[in-house]
Order: sequence, then structure tokens, then C-alpha cells
Amino acid sequence: MLIYYYDENNTYTHSDLIGDDAVMPANATKVAPLDGNGAGLYEPIIWHPETQTWTGATKEEYDTAHPADPGTNIQQPTADQTAQAQQMLTLAKLTNQVTLLQSTVATLMLQNAANKEEKQNV
Repeated sequence: MLIYYYDENNTYTHSDLIGDDAVMPANATKVAPLDGNGAGLYEPIIWHPETQTWTGATKEEYDTAHPADPGTNIQQPTADQTAQAQQMLTLAKLTNQVTLLQSTVATLMLQNAANKEEKQNV
């Protein structure tokens, strides 16, 4: 299972893979740090446990905090790096979808059990 860690200030630190039967660490979540459209976020990325969501800086805020050095030659990512980044985003989206589907299945199972019980009591 892919999990995402945050520090004592709820700032994203890193991700990791753990076994599906492993205990979720207290400072981690299965919710991917993506915006509402499934896109990545700009640092700092902050976890909000009360809403189970992540937020990040705007592009303008990030660019202001990280000005480009005019003497730096900016390298474009290679095709492999671009493909790997796309795969990581796809994995994060799929992981989020699996989590949502598991929740939906659990809800449906509970509703089904309640319906069976109600039917027996009639």
C-alpha cells in the first residue's frame, strides 16, 4: 500500500510502500497529495486531518519563494523521467480510486446486511 508521511507541522515529507496488512503509522495517510483535479501540488504541501485533504502553495507563491538563478541552465526532463513521473501520478490516482471503491464496497455490504436483517424481522 502506498502511504504519504507528514511531519509534526502536517507538512508532507515523503511516500513509502508498506504491506497491505501493515499498521498505518500515526503520521501517515493513504490519501495522495493531489489537488481536486488529480494534479500534483506545490511545496509546502500541508495535510489537513480534519478534512482528509492536502493543500499546496500556488505556482506564484512557489515561484516567488524559489526564484530561478539566471546563471543556471535549466535541464528538461528526459523522456524516461517524464514517463516515470506520469506513472507515479497514475499510481497515486489509482491508489486513491481503490481506497474510494473499498469504502463504497464496505458501505454496500453494511446496507445489504441491514436489508437482510430487516427482511427477516418482517
